[in-house]
Amino acid sequence: MNNNRSKRRSILAGIALSMMLGTGGALAQDGLTVAITAIGNTLDVPVANFTNVSIAMSHVYDRIINFDENFGFIPGVAESWEYVDPVTFTFTIGEGFVFHNGAALTPEDVVFSIERLRDVPRLTGLMDNIASVQITGDRQVTINLVEQNSSTIRELMPEAVVMNREYGMSGADYANNPIGTGPYTVAEFVPGDRVVLEAWDDYPGGEAAIETITFRGIEENANRYIAVETGEAQFAVISYHDLERAQNNENLDVIEQVTTNTAFISMNTQRPPFDNVNVRRAMAYATDKDGLAAIQGGSTVIDSMTPSMFTTHHASENLPGFDLAKAQELLAAEGYGPSNPLTFEAWTYGGNTTVTEAYQALLSSIGVQMSIRNMEFGVFLEGMARGEYQMLTGSWNNVTGDPLTALENYWSGSFGSQNISFFQNERADELYDIAKGATDDAVILEAAVEVQEIAAEQMPIIPTFSTLAIYAFDKDLVGVESYASAMFSFRNAHFE
Repeated sequence: MNNNRSKRRSILAGIALSMMLGTGGALAQDGLTVAITAIGNTLDVPVANFTNVSIAMSHVYDRIINFDENFGFIPGVAESWEYVDPVTFTFTIGEGFVFHNGAALTPEDVVFSIERLRDVPRLTGLMDNIASVQITGDRQVTINLVEQNSSTIRELMPEAVVMNREYGMSGADYANNPIGTGPYTVAEFVPGDRVVLEAWDDYPGGEAAIETITFRGIEENANRYIAVETGEAQFAVISYHDLERAQNNENLDVIEQVTTNTAFISMNTQRPPFDNVNVRRAMAYATDKDGLAAIQGGSTVIDSMTPSMFTTHHASENLPGFDLAKAQELLAAEGYGPSNPLTFEAWTYGGNTTVTEAYQALLSSIGVQMSIRNMEFGVFLEGMARGEYQMLTGSWNNVTGDPLTALENYWSGSFGSQNISFFQNERADELYDIAKGATDDAVILEAAVEVQEIAAEQMPIIPTFSTLAIYAFDKDLVGVESYASAMFSFRNAHFE
């Protein structure tokens, strides 16, 4: 787990020099334009809670500890780390890190970067288990937990982007004018439209090979593909329906990335009509997962909110299958029918619209009147966290590799964060507490299986399908890194 940062930086500098001398055009490239589905309203990673923001800002900020392609820990600003005991985690900060304002990274900056998360409402549950964050040596920081929980440190790492304490406490708009220690700075941010990054000339690891990276929000799948096909963008997140076209384009390369992406239909169990379990189950019976997956394309039907690649995945036999007659029967038993149709509103955003409209048609066939509100993503997230919706469609990725994260969908301590259905079940809470304090994998698995059985019976959230992440990009762009978390990085990329 140790890493000699200074040596690593020397190697990086050497690579950068080799690219300049060997390719001639690597640093002359005007820039890279990346077409993504949407841009959020803030660049503050934990507040945004949006993969696209995390991707863009991973070029600006460093993290304490990073994840590799298998979700293993690898160095960030921490060069080494260890659990001293089940509730004490220490790490040592590497040397040579400098903020964009010229200040050297200190342990105080790292402590600030963690402690500020206490003010992010959706992270209350996570931060409640962190008793203290203390400087315990020249470059050592110690995190003390309130109670043993194997998830806490793993969940903390993606949220704790390393910020400059002095700048963060100065009253400046650090969220949207960030100062980090990464190879890029933010040159321009237009909320909901684009983020423009510029290579930082003084980056200790050597100047980045790509001078500017522009992340552009393009909602329509077809338009994102057209952007990369015409050269308007050099990298695009594309739809499965454009995959064959991209593969047949001699000017493009393609990455097909298996991900932890989990699409779902969530029902707010605290608000009518979905405070009624039979209504929720009726909605599950009315869900044609195969049909919805086909519309999305490149998707695999799922039967759990736990990614299938995790050992804690469990497919319950009690999960409702597609049966419109059964859905009508349950609704009729609750007093819904032609003279009193079930009526509600469903929220959605961006690329989910087509799938949501298909679901609307299914429900209409059994007399259910579902209206759709297509929302700007930032507004969608804010309302979701406050529990203002009745039903919504969406998806998310597990970026930590922690199997317990999926169980938080049913834990009352995660209301508005992971538990967006605001589901409350005493036994599910007990099981989550058992799993988070366990060190025996068999105990964790047993608890996880029972939670998924409760979920199949109570149906607060309907898992629908898991998607591939598909990227089309200029064939001269090399060194792009992609991960199962649906994250990707251009830190080590360049144009040949």
